[in-house]
Amino acid sequence: MRCCRSKLKICLNTFAFLLVFCMFFADLLDAKITDANDLKNRLLPFFKNPSLKNVSYGVSIVSVNKNSSLFNYRNDDLFSVASNMKLLTTSAALEYLGPDFEYKTSVDARGIITAAGELHGDIVIKGSGDPNISGRFYDGNIFAIPESWAQAVKSKGIQVITGDIIADDSIFDRTYTNPNWPENQLSQWYCAPSCGLSFNDNCVDITLVPGKKPGDVVKLFVEPRTSYYTICNTCVYTQNKKDHLYSIQKKPGTNEILIKGKFWVNSTPEKTWVSIYNPALYLATVFKEMLEKNGIVVYGTVRLINEGDFADSDVTNIVQTASTMEQTILVTNKQSQNFYAEQIIKTLGAQIKGSGTLKAGIEVVQDFMSKIGFQPGEYYIDDGCGLSKENRLSPKMITTLLAYMSKHPYGRVLWDSLPTSGIDGGLRRRMGMPKYKSKIHAKTGYIARTSALSGYVDAANGEILAFSILMNNFKDLKVVQKIQDDICQALVDCY
Repeated sequence: MRCCRSKLKICLNTFAFLLVFCMFFADLLDAKITDANDLKNRLLPFFKNPSLKNVSYGVSIVSVNKNSSLFNYRNDDLFSVASNMKLLTTSAALEYLGPDFEYKTSVDARGIITAAGELHGDIVIKGSGDPNISGRFYDGNIFAIPESWAQAVKSKGIQVITGDIIADDSIFDRTYTNPNWPENQLSQWYCAPSCGLSFNDNCVDITLVPGKKPGDVVKLFVEPRTSYYTICNTCVYTQNKKDHLYSIQKKPGTNEILIKGKFWVNSTPEKTWVSIYNPALYLATVFKEMLEKNGIVVYGTVRLINEGDFADSDVTNIVQTASTMEQTILVTNKQSQNFYAEQIIKTLGAQIKGSGTLKAGIEVVQDFMSKIGFQPGEYYIDDGCGLSKENRLSPKMITTLLAYMSKHPYGRVLWDSLPTSGIDGGLRRRMGMPKYKSKIHAKTGYIARTSALSGYVDAANGEILAFSILMNNFKDLKVVQKIQDDICQALVDCY
């Protein structure tokens, strides 16, 4: 009995010691930072993770309020940045164009409209590079904008169009995709082409729907329904869950979509998006079909604008559609939409340099980098979205950018466009515990062997911290994302 009591006493003493130790350690973690060395000591354990042994990474953390560096590790080295490139592209758009800049797409009648309702001429859709001609801001109705255009044509009394439906995409060049993007992924939504006239993010939405009979061809729900693309579907239902494997590809330079493989009968519906080739004709085709659906006869064809068009034509504006840069930046960063970022960088080229090319857009972004203290030879920019692995920035460049934008007249627009921890975008499933939820506003980024997280920490003491964590050449994405999250959470704990 005495032995049992002795053992119990030892156990209770051990438990008490462990409890005190844990409380002490917790207090240590919750203790606020006193100086830069203190922060360094808090963060260094995260970098001793064995998984980082062969990983190339850099970190920069600055106090926006105090305009001072709090922590850095290889912050001047260049890294692949993935979608953190969008921070630079959208900030340059706010700097040079502002949130109220409007994309305007015009539908014009070129020719004579007779009293009998015949347009002796063409309908022209003149693009401005607007990425928002979709159902995104119209309750998901993909056809909302072309339908409104068709109604506007009808309201002008036009019943017959003797000429063509012409797509004027001349605001941009016709280099639709970047040569440094992965060639075997160009049919994916994140490689959607950039164009002066675009529709539905320049993609077709395809949903595979479960069925009941193995061997039957899989049913598809496709939007928008249009003759502009063709689908060859040989994918069949299977009862065996292990056989559930299919592919959706597009033949290069065409709009022939191939679907093959097997789809499990008890699966939930699975939605994907396939990029479209020559987006201007995509929009013009959908519009022509919408005109015909509204009873308007079109004798001509759908075509792209030619240099010799409209030398002496009478022009009647029928309708104009507009969207703002603020809307565009919100989608670009919250949804990490590569297509939107590419539209923005060519818009910068068109509006600031007079040339709607990637090269001109990059020149504008380089001018912006010079404003914040970095010269072209110190970094490399290859696109607006970060899909190219050729982009190279340093953590210091990104935190300098973030600090600059925090004091910018339109800095709040950038802040509001960033994913928020535990709430939305790429951070909706990260750092969602009550203590950290909504405290981190940051842009995620991922391409093969590259992960990035850069943005702001909204600290409890009122400070705003800007941070950039760039990681290359890792093996396990979840491991490096956890380290990124641990750093951000430590900053919330410490400040």
